[in-house]
Amino acid sequence: MTLAGEFALLGKEIRRLAEVWRELGVSVVTDRPAGVGLALADHLAEAVTDGSADLVLAVRAIEARPGAGPLHAAATALLRTRRRLDDEFSAYTPVSELMRAVRGRGAEWRGWAQSVRHGVDRCAEPLADAETAMLRCWREVGEVAELDKCGASDDEQR
Repeated sequence: MTLAGEFALLGKEIRRLAEVWRELGVSVVTDRPAGVGLALADHLAEAVTDGSADLVLAVRAIEARPGAGPLHAAATALLRTRRRLDDEFSAYTPVSELMRAVRGRGAEWRGWAQSVRHGVDRCAEPLADAETAMLRCWREVGEVAELDKCGASDDEQR
């Protein structure tokens, strides 16, 4: 496949990830029970908002002409998303803190925590698919660079 074709697939995967991340944001922020809040809920809301901003940057990057610059911008945003998902939502410590924070707070808070966990789980596959698409794009960039080094033009590759 060409870089343009792989780049288009990357765009599709990043948009899918951004949509699932928005749904996580709805769970974290909008579905949060009313009344006295949790500091942890505020922290998760900030993390999901920051993640949304990163994914906006990734979407903008893949709307540009295929190339190393936009790929780097999108890769950086995906890396931050991966780290945020792991560090703030998926690792043992944040999961146990979430479950401990809602213990004894009633069914609404426990339901909210389960909704957040479900949203996090739903992000795993689209993120992995976007990362795989990113690797395919970088492979294409490398192949184009190799062809250029050999004297072949970009037009000859396509």
